[in-house]
Amino acid sequence: MSYIHKESFSIRTSEINHLRKVHPHALIQIMQEASMQHTIGMKVSVWDLESMQGAWVLIKMEVNFFNYPALNDTIKVHTYPSGKEGYFTFRDYLVYDEEDILIATASSQWTMMHTGSRKMMKIPDSFGELIYQSDKPLTKPEFRLKPGENLINSREIKTTYFHLDWNGHVNNVVMIRMILENLDDTIYYQKNLKSLKIQFKSEAVIAQVLCVQFESLDSDNIIRHTVTDKLTGKELVLAETLWENY
Repeated sequence: MSYIHKESFSIRTSEINHLRKVHPHALIQIMQEASMQHTIGMKVSVWDLESMQGAWVLIKMEVNFFNYPALNDTIKVHTYPSGKEGYFTFRDYLVYDEEDILIATASSQWTMMHTGSRKMMKIPDSFGELIYQSDKPLTKPEFRLKPGENLINSREIKTTYFHLDWNGHVNNVVMIRMILENLDDTIYYQKNLKSLKIQFKSEAVIAQVLCVQFESLDSDNIIRHTVTDKLTGKELVLAETLWENY
């Protein structure tokens, strides 16, 4: 049975910046927490899929930030599966403030991975019954990102147990935080993150050394990010962020 999951969250001190506004990655973490609670409620969480050795894997996500909530603000997250096409399913997120004003949106594309072979597997046809038909669905994240051509600031990070999620690979939000932490600190005193597009091309696992790099375009308003495996040079994550001055 399809339905919208609605959940309220209060912004905590551990989630805010110097302006007492929520960090972008912290807001995305809240969205993902809401969607996890939804999958548990629909009985399609990773633990419900153990019998078929299945797990959900994020492929692409596009997040747009219109306003950042502050410390102790209550926000409401609405999320639902918005589509299913072959090996892929889609999920939308809408975030509202206390006055029901839309402050952020995210559209995402997921696939199901076999936990043994680590390969994509067909999503059961019955899961199509969980799709919620919204009157105003978000645009699906069908973009294709390009790696940077003049990458700088190669930061090497060796992944640890605390970077992993329950699937045994580096958590999506942890990867987003790694990308944002690689930028010069001054950007956070001058600009707001307006949008994030991210494409996960391959999973990262424990004890892997990642090279995190970026390339600035358009006077630092657009930044391309690339995460590669240091040993093989394989691209793991591509991202693009859009910034604006305060």
